[in-house]
Amino acid sequence: MKTATRIARYQLLVAVIGAALWGYFQGIGSALPAFCGGLISAALTFYTAVKAMGRAETDPKAMVMNFYRAESRKWVLAMVMFGLAATVFKGNYAPLITTFAATMVIYWFALLWD
Repeated sequence: MKTATRIARYQLLVAVIGAALWGYFQGIGSALPAFCGGLISAALTFYTAVKAMGRAETDPKAMVMNFYRAESRKWVLAMVMFGLAATVFKGNYAPLITTFAATMVIYWFALLWD
């Protein structure tokens, strides 16, 4: 849970940086969708961590089932969140998607943490 919280915090940091960059180069109309893309990523990371690792399980089968349930719910939540974001930020998808993608890079570096 500690690592997942750390990943979500770094994803929020990337969201703020991405929003600042989009805001600087394209204006406030692009900063908000950029931040929203990063926020979606961090929320999904934290949600999955809480659902998959929130309960202390000793049975390996139950642990795997918790993980699969959390992942499947994460996909549904991602579709809903991106659907809402697409309706709110009509036509301004580039900041939303690029900042979301930039936050995914945090997972690569998380493998190096110990």
